[in-house]
Amino acid sequence: MRYFLFFITAFLLFACGTEVNESFYERGVSKDLAHYRKSVISNVRYILDFDIPASSSDPVPGKAEIEFETDRRLRHPLLLDFNVPEDHLHTVVVNGNPVPASLENGHILIPASNIHRGANSIEINFRTGEQSLNRNPDFLYTLLVPDRASTAFPCFDQPDIKARYVLTLEVPENYEAMSNSALVSAEISDGSKRMVFAESEPLSTYLFAFAAGKFERIEKVIDGVRMEMLHRESIKENVERNVEAIFRLHYNSIKWMEEYTGIPYPFQKFGFVLIPGFQYGGMEHPGSVFYRASSLFLKESPTINEQMSRASLIAHETSHIWFGDLVTMKWFDDVWLKEVFAGYMSDKIVNPDFPEANHELRFLLSRFPAAYNVDRTMGSNPVIQELDNLLNAGSLYGGIIYNKAPIVMKHLESMTGDSLLRESLRVYLKRFSYDNAEWDDLINILEEISGMSLKEWGDAWMREAGRPTIEVMSEEIAGGGKRIWLNETDNAGLGRTWPQTANSLVLTEDKRIASELVPGDNLSFIETSAPPRAVIPDTSGVAYGYFKFDEATTKWMPESVNTVSDPLTRGVLWINAWENLVDGRLDAVTMFEAALNSALQESNELIRNYLSGRVSSIFWNHLDETDRKQSGPESERLIWEKMERCGDPALKRAWFNLFRSIVMSSEGMEKLYDVWQRGVLPGSQKLSEEDLSTLALVLSLKRHRESDSIIGKQLSDIVNTDRKRSFEFVIPSVSNDEAVRDRFFESLADPANREKEPWVLEALGYLHHPLQSHASVRYLQRSLEMLEEIKNTGDIFFPGNWISTTLSGHRSAEAWDIVNRFLEERPDYPEDLKLKILQASDHLYRLHGKKTAG
Repeated sequence: MRYFLFFITAFLLFACGTEVNESFYERGVSKDLAHYRKSVISNVRYILDFDIPASSSDPVPGKAEIEFETDRRLRHPLLLDFNVPEDHLHTVVVNGNPVPASLENGHILIPASNIHRGANSIEINFRTGEQSLNRNPDFLYTLLVPDRASTAFPCFDQPDIKARYVLTLEVPENYEAMSNSALVSAEISDGSKRMVFAESEPLSTYLFAFAAGKFERIEKVIDGVRMEMLHRESIKENVERNVEAIFRLHYNSIKWMEEYTGIPYPFQKFGFVLIPGFQYGGMEHPGSVFYRASSLFLKESPTINEQMSRASLIAHETSHIWFGDLVTMKWFDDVWLKEVFAGYMSDKIVNPDFPEANHELRFLLSRFPAAYNVDRTMGSNPVIQELDNLLNAGSLYGGIIYNKAPIVMKHLESMTGDSLLRESLRVYLKRFSYDNAEWDDLINILEEISGMSLKEWGDAWMREAGRPTIEVMSEEIAGGGKRIWLNETDNAGLGRTWPQTANSLVLTEDKRIASELVPGDNLSFIETSAPPRAVIPDTSGVAYGYFKFDEATTKWMPESVNTVSDPLTRGVLWINAWENLVDGRLDAVTMFEAALNSALQESNELIRNYLSGRVSSIFWNHLDETDRKQSGPESERLIWEKMERCGDPALKRAWFNLFRSIVMSSEGMEKLYDVWQRGVLPGSQKLSEEDLSTLALVLSLKRHRESDSIIGKQLSDIVNTDRKRSFEFVIPSVSNDEAVRDRFFESLADPANREKEPWVLEALGYLHHPLQSHASVRYLQRSLEMLEEIKNTGDIFFPGNWISTTLSGHRSAEAWDIVNRFLEERPDYPEDLKLKILQASDHLYRLHGKKTAG
């Protein structure tokens, strides 16, 4: 009834009898509303004032003055987005005239008659919504992507209405703060500090940000580039060990992007905040990039992979300053456009800092498996997805945007060449600086400069979900040889093709025959004079699809992969082997033994790290209990001995982490307990506070006889208060008492107990570990039922991470029945969440669903 009255009111407020567009008044921001507002609103400026109390339970009062212009008399009422409880909106004054302060469906409705042609001003007093503030006992931070700005303050919450911001924060006097623009003044009076920040450059609402609290501030200037950092790390050694590298990596990324784009750093200052328990690895607010603290503060003796991951994260977020912040997508269906270039640029930026690394191999191992994890499933989605309302924008994020899109961009670069692509991107950035653009704008520039027709290619790779299945085909030819080509099929039965070329390699007893083959073209082939021992469909590390092993390669792969000298080709083979294992074409025990033996011999650190992860995954998710008991003790012995003999501290820790993951024997458990007690690995290598906390949780999960005392002592030993809170939160998930675990799971029904999403995901990983899945299967129905509410209250990655972490440890028919029945009983279930469930349950479908489907 309230919605009906609201709609009628809107209709009556309409001028000139114009037809009401009902979608304007939906919750969220519909595409129609966004288009309308963009057509009538310009030159927006927000003057914001937040009064932040010392207690995290006290409300945060706010004031907003919103200035804007319109070049016409409005025919629709003007809607401001403010998605908070009704009592949070206090007063609204439009151009000096009070109007009723009411909310409906997350909007403040301003009668068109109150809006003047030309300049306008709306003054609003309000209470800030809690959903956007991420409050902790002594710090808080905003996180407004993709549509959460309207939960913090009234605004036009859409990416293509950029605005300038003037921010004032009233905070306790012992707080530090950072926002997008420079701090102009900080005056202390009566225990409070009033911090005023300069007017910002034009920003989309989701990029406005501030953090405030008990932070330490560090400032550095490198070759004229001034940078500032806020952090909360209380262990001095952790800061000293990392701070120089953190600033240097940011400086390198800024200078590289300036050189590549030809555009100097486009915002007034550069800063970043390291936040414990931050939801993402990083978020690219200009002038105030936010990071998860543990992603930048590395442990002692980090591996090359850990160092490169940190460098890539910093490069990714810094690249966003140009691709995403300076030029922003018009609508979130093009969100991939900013992500693909941040990923693409980050891979280029880190290369000079790590000249010893094989960067093509790293691109392969970091992008392809994550993209395949989605694209092989029935929940696959295209790179470019349709979006009717910003409420659903969070569901667009995932493995396709972050991993398949950079692969496609690599294809594009190979077609256009690096210099032409760079020229096109420079034009794109300069043409749309401080503005918005979409995929078609970039394609038009690329076609204009290159003279190439790219639409058909772009439609195949950007607008189609899934991947081709590429199978080796052969026939006998005269003289006993073989003609070999690549067949391409579309598993969806739609007859689609994905244009690409593969660098194929055929191995016979005494020859290596390489040639470029076009999948699906039987006029593109290789001829041999002898039967092949193996056919590697692609060695380039660029071709994309499910490459089915033929019978000969299936036999050759486990025993002979280490005879391949080229690391990139070995990486390709291992990824293809994994896909064949998932598809049931490779035996799990054989694959486990091959992966472990190869990891123990592998000289390339990137491949070794990849194989270690696969060894652990196969052990828990592909071997049954009998196979684990048979393979476990010998595997533990081999890994422990390798770790003991290892002299490299980073590698020793990596081997220990693998041992910790798979250990099950009583002897192995005592070795873990001994390491935890002493706090060092064999050879006196000290473990970090974080390592020891994880080890304590694993010992409890695996039911060590002293688990209660281990947990208690570890909790008391943790120095860092943020880590202590995290550890305390996770403890119930590894309890030996099912009632404790039940109560913990039930507590997650309250959104307030899910605010620290990384903590929740860590706990879910333990709660649904295969060792506890027989008990936690009873949580699956409720976990699925909570997903819609989690989408509304959680951040962008949380719904997908919630359901994938929940289902990952389950392999039973009962688990599949619960998922399958849940979807069958809800034919009108939201499509975006259905895709997330299908992605997360793909392993259950392959185990049980395919059998029942015949």
